[in-house]
Amino acid sequence: MKHKGEISIYGKTDMGRVRTNNEDAFVAQSLWDEDTFLAIAIDGVGGYEGGEIAADIARKTIPEFLSVSSNGERIELLKQAVTAANNAIFEAREADPEHGQMSCVLTAAIIDIAQQEISMAHVGDSRLYSFYHGELKKLSHDHSLIGYREEIGDLTEEEAMHHPQRNVIGRDLGSQKHKANDDEFIEAQVFPLLPNTTLLFCSDGLSDMITSSTITAVLSQSDSLEEKADALIKAALEAGGKDNVTVVLFEYLNDEPETKTAEAKKEMERSVVFDAAEETYNQANQTAGNSSRKKWPVIVVCLILVLMAGAFAVFNGLNGKTQKNKGKMEEQQNGCSDSIVLPQNKIDSLKFQAIHPAQGTNAENYSGMQSQIESLQRQNDSLRMKLIESESQKKQLENKVNQFVEELDVLRKSL
Repeated sequence: MKHKGEISIYGKTDMGRVRTNNEDAFVAQSLWDEDTFLAIAIDGVGGYEGGEIAADIARKTIPEFLSVSSNGERIELLKQAVTAANNAIFEAREADPEHGQMSCVLTAAIIDIAQQEISMAHVGDSRLYSFYHGELKKLSHDHSLIGYREEIGDLTEEEAMHHPQRNVIGRDLGSQKHKANDDEFIEAQVFPLLPNTTLLFCSDGLSDMITSSTITAVLSQSDSLEEKADALIKAALEAGGKDNVTVVLFEYLNDEPETKTAEAKKEMERSVVFDAAEETYNQANQTAGNSSRKKWPVIVVCLILVLMAGAFAVFNGLNGKTQKNKGKMEEQQNGCSDSIVLPQNKIDSLKFQAIHPAQGTNAENYSGMQSQIESLQRQNDSLRMKLIESESQKKQLENKVNQFVEELDVLRKSL
């Protein structure tokens, strides 16, 4: 679809080489007028019945909601539309027990040419990339343990792509009802639309199969969007095609003065950085402080104790969830790329484990350490109460906290 010779939008989906059905969907269309466009990559969560149904509900609900709701901030309207899709999927789950676990993830954007803005709403591990002057930048953030570890530099791109837990996700559409103002549900961000930019929306069937350098090589060609979409999907299939593959491409061509373009690019970079900081502020601080054992400062005792409490939540919460999903993890290791959905409160706790991964751990290891963990939890609670009761005991508590940190290190290394 062409718009005044400057705008192109195109979408395509493929079943892949392993699946027997396609649970992906997409939207690539104009919206309210010739200056607004809607692009969505939707991925039905595999491993549960009805992923394709959930994806189709989202595919229909979001454009229908927006078609009758054009008054208001673009980003707020999009959040409302995604929330409406989420709640429609949840209600469909409730009405049909056979599909009681169906859900999907998606990355959507309203692209406003007149305002030169990209309003993004994102849930899960589908992605939005911007390709500008030969540089590929990921604008969305994966709501998954492995995606988080990749973003903080704990895993390389290829290590993340091949990690057996790469499809354990923390957010999805359909697991529970939400309100549009629930910031823990939708990652919402507004970016400037740079002239001569290509936007790529994709399911993880693409990003799990080919590297960013391969994507960059394809988008650097002077081909049409249809040819580029075909080339991206072909590359994913040749890499194994373990999942459905969906690609939506949007291209904006315009001769904008370089000074204005440079300013817009800086604004986009600031937006990406600030959004990442908001997502990972506490964890990033801990990463900087814990890169080596020598950098464990005990400056504020309360802060350290809160961190320890978070660690215990990881161990206790992960044990039960690991048991439940053990069979699906083994299936993923055998080449299946089904997604496993963890509640949001679990994925937030898992971020601590992302910074300090316990190599080779499993459900049995965690179960065997429960008594020690509970004992340390009681010690932690006692220390917190004493800190509140008497400031004069602060020095003594600091010493106990130091000892406690060492015990936790020993425990973590033993897993």
